[in-house]
Amino acid sequence: MRKVRNFLGLLRRGDDGAVAIEFALWSTLFFMVVSVAMDFGSFYIERGKMNEAITAAAVSSFTTFDAVPFADLPGYVQGLSGEPSLAVTISCNGTNSCTNASRTCACLKSDGAYVATSCGNSCTQPGMTTNSKAGYYMTIRAQQSFKPLIVPNSLLDGAVLAQKATVRLQ
Repeated sequence: MRKVRNFLGLLRRGDDGAVAIEFALWSTLFFMVVSVAMDFGSFYIERGKMNEAITAAAVSSFTTFDAVPFADLPGYVQGLSGEPSLAVTISCNGTNSCTNASRTCACLKSDGAYVATSCGNSCTQPGMTTNSKAGYYMTIRAQQSFKPLIVPNSLLDGAVLAQKATVRLQ
């Protein structure tokens, strides 16, 4: 019994291996923090690529406002973002029907709603920009579920990357 007590006493007083244990604990914590930071970085990079692709499609549509290739825009956005699984929708004046001929105009409210108005008329309803004119507005929306690299999916609870841009074509 005495030998066991002496041995336990030696273990309590001895500090051999304490540095190795501290290193193991601190390095585990460090790599966990770095892994979470990589997931956040990945989230912001993916969102940035999506935003750049939508912005490029909006600018392209603005420069060819009278002959916009509406059917090609989703593929254009997917190609620019590098994400073929990106869900892209195009709407004009709040409807899913976009056209280059016989366009109807609307006023765009600050809450994103549209009020049908004749082209060129002043937008005087409450919630609209002062001195704005009715026009033909196209909105490009893209969204994709985010798949983290390290952080468990259950923590993010179905995080979705979503971006949109609205451009006046007429």
